[in-house]
Amino acid sequence: MNSDETAITEVEEKVPEVPEAVTYRTFGESMSNEIGELAGALAKAQGEMSNGAKDKQGYGYKYMELSTLIDIARPALSKNNVAIIQTSELVRGTSPSVVTHTTVMHSSGQWHKSAIELPIKVMPQLSPAQMIGVNCSYGRRYALQAICLIASEDSDGTIK
Repeated sequence: MNSDETAITEVEEKVPEVPEAVTYRTFGESMSNEIGELAGALAKAQGEMSNGAKDKQGYGYKYMELSTLIDIARPALSKNNVAIIQTSELVRGTSPSVVTHTTVMHSSGQWHKSAIELPIKVMPQLSPAQMIGVNCSYGRRYALQAICLIASEDSDGTIK
């Protein structure tokens, strides 16, 4: 073995192996080739929306219900020919999660796609099926708030 081969072997021995449980997900294309009309329409819609109030009490915290958020966003989005589709995907395995896919579309055919993946953590007071539903709602709410620039008082993780 020459000195170059020896050096490569030493480096390879020092690099830790990545556990099989670690996977990297990619979600493909994120937008259409052109987004000018979508961007303009979304900017107008965002300008017509207001921030929302956290109107629901959770397990030691308050949050804005998804229906409240939709009521804020839908009129301005519709008025500006913007539609949103949200779907959920259950990821099974050693670290189950829910991926929420959000596609923002304009009447011109332009679109933007994003995804958020949230791990499923089973809580004693909720069944696994209920936790999947919680993750679906969280993902939809977080994605829609981000797209529409709708803020609410940040109290996640703060017990009141």
